[in-house]
Order: sequence, then C-alpha cells, then structure tokens
Amino acid sequence: MPPSQAGDQGDLEGSAELRNSRTLRPGSAIGVGVVGGLAGLALLVPALLSGDRSWVLISSVVLALVLVWLFVVRPCAVIHDEGVRIVNPLRTIDITWPMIDDIKSKWALELFCGGKKYTAWGIPADPGRPRYGRGIFQVGANRVGLGKTVPDAEQKRPKVEAQTVAAEIESRITADQRRKDGRTPRIVSRTWEPVPVGLLLAGLAFWVIGTFVI
Repeated sequence: MPPSQAGDQGDLEGSAELRNSRTLRPGSAIGVGVVGGLAGLALLVPALLSGDRSWVLISSVVLALVLVWLFVVRPCAVIHDEGVRIVNPLRTIDITWPMIDDIKSKWALELFCGGKKYTAWGIPADPGRPRYGRGIFQVGANRVGLGKTVPDAEQKRPKVEAQTVAAEIESRITADQRRKDGRTPRIVSRTWEPVPVGLLLAGLAFWVIGTFVI
C-alpha cells in the first residue's frame, strides 16, 4: 500500500465513528439469528442444568451459536460518507469511493478495486432480479433503481440485497466525483478481526475437548 494510502487509513480507522454511517444487513439474517439463538439456548440451558451433563451436546451447541453469529448475524455492510465498510465473518474491509472501479452482484455484492475483488458476505443477491451491470458507469438494463436507492427521510428504504446496495454505492461514487475537491481519502484495507477469530478458535477448541477429551 502506498504511503499516502497508509496515512489516510490511519485517519479513517482512528475516527470515533464513521460519519453518517448506516449498517445494512438483510432482515432474514436477523430473523435466523434470533431463531438460532433461542433454539441454542433452549438446548444449552437444560444440558447445563442436567445432573448427567453431555459435553458433546454442550460443546456442539456452543460452537453452533458461535457459527450462527459469525456467518449469519455479523456479516453486513456499513455505508458512510467516505465509502463502504464490509464486515465479513472474520475480516473487515474498508474501501473509499475513489478506489472502487466496478460493482457486480453475482451471488453477493462484489466490489472491484485495482484488479482485486472484495465480496460482502452479508449482502446476498436476489436471484429473481437481473445482476448488476458490468461496469459502474455503464447505462443499461442491469442498472437497478439508480437514483431511488438513497432515500429521503419520507421514502421507504429498499430491500437490502446486492442489486439495490450496488445502485446506492454507484450513486454515491458519482456524487463524490462531482465534488472535485479531492478530500475523500483513497483507502483499501482488509484486516483480520481478533474477536471473531478468537471466538471461532475457542468454539472449535471447546468442541474438540468436549467431544474427544471429556
């Protein structure tokens, strides 16, 4: 990463909050997370209170709860003034508007920067709608709802899916280009998150111990 990008990255990551940020994740992810959490607790609590505890069951339920949080609840995209933050199960990716070269929506939201692809696991594509266009400046049938995806306070927000989020990102890129003041930092960073990685390793270790040791 060039030195200028490294400096801008520090400015972005050092801020207390991303300016005017909005977190996007499908409602189905929250629903599955709630149902999975309640089901897990319904199995875990009686297993812990039982006189004859089954550590295989307990460790399996704990691992399942960790996996549900990591792969269903945690993944999302955060739209803010300078760009987009992709939160994946174990990694976080920060990309600012000037660095995005292309947007696609094959199975999930995909951003292309300098020849590299970054996928937002938490923003799946709707298979019933056409894929997003082959280029962010292309005008055609695959441009889904451009101009309607950054709603005013009185407008109903669209369903969170790769096609609509891609359209919002394109409109924000266009708006950023029209500013022509060069103030938006040029950042592409991908980092491992210690808390999710630690939880996954701890859940796996507990399952191995509960299944093969205890």
